[in-house]
Amino acid sequence: MLTPPVNAQPAPLISGGVWFNHVFDDNNALDRRTGGETGDVALILYASDNDQYDDWRFGVEFRLGDGSFTQPDNNHTGNNFGFKYAWAGKDLNDSARVRLGKLDVPFGVPRLNFWPGEMLRGGYGDTQDVGIRLDDRVGNISYAIGYFHADDFGGTSTDTMDDNGHWGQSVCDDTVPGDCALAYRKVQTLAGSVDWHLSEHHTLGLSAQRGRLQDLAPLVDESGSIGGESRINGDHYAAEVNYRYTRGAWQMAAQYFTVERELPRVAETVRNDRQVLTLGYEQNRWFFFVEGTSAKSRTRGASTGSVYGVSPGARYHYGPGWIYLEYLRQNGDIDRAGDIVEGDFDAVYLTLDFYF
Repeated sequence: MLTPPVNAQPAPLISGGVWFNHVFDDNNALDRRTGGETGDVALILYASDNDQYDDWRFGVEFRLGDGSFTQPDNNHTGNNFGFKYAWAGKDLNDSARVRLGKLDVPFGVPRLNFWPGEMLRGGYGDTQDVGIRLDDRVGNISYAIGYFHADDFGGTSTDTMDDNGHWGQSVCDDTVPGDCALAYRKVQTLAGSVDWHLSEHHTLGLSAQRGRLQDLAPLVDESGSIGGESRINGDHYAAEVNYRYTRGAWQMAAQYFTVERELPRVAETVRNDRQVLTLGYEQNRWFFFVEGTSAKSRTRGASTGSVYGVSPGARYHYGPGWIYLEYLRQNGDIDRAGDIVEGDFDAVYLTLDFYF
């Protein structure tokens, strides 16, 4: 009989998953005729340290497929695959950890829903950028601070994955009016968050980020009419305050954002405010949620009024994965400049995933 050596160590944890999605968009004439489309398939691979290397840590999530929540025209791979995150780090003591690589920016409260994503958070709800981050806790105060050199790997990527096109673009055509004004990327950003845990059930949070914007037009203009060098000649700023409540099966979060961007090729400063209210309830294998968002532009000359979005949904943990049913309705969105635009969207998402 074979037995493992007495000094055997746990191996790094390697796992994977698959998801696919059926969507019915009520604004799509073809969906109304066919009943919607099944697709958005992704293979997801994960790796973590699994406490294998003393105080050293690492984490990776790699996605492959047209359901990877990435945009080939704007990411660093030019295809439907990429890294959601990829970082290495070290535990400095029982509460402090430092990480380096592509990792989550400390800002705001993560979303509860799956497919509709950030809704009117638009670029601030689930951001993974390339940089370095420190997390620690002192008493009932936890905090995180980081420097993020760019929003993705590569020299022109504007797709942090799950971004949905709220931070510029990596291709443009100067013969199309205004197109190259959106060719920019987020760089050289400081971000931080502080959470005050008032009690077992109540938390008050603050977060902010400030950084630069790089003009990509000289690098990516397909028409060839834009000359000169790519310069870092724009700025961005955002601040957020939130309140969170958890008790038993219930959870709630309320957030307020204020956003400013001075784009490299746009005269007017983009300014807007956004609000998010989230409520969730867990019961056995079920989790039910509803999220409402609103936003209003304060950009000079903007004609867009207040816009709203709502996403009720549920997910069921059936064993190897989850089944999600979500509805999304919005009368506006966040564009690549980071400002508010009007437009109706109404869709139902049914998603299945499993993990191995």
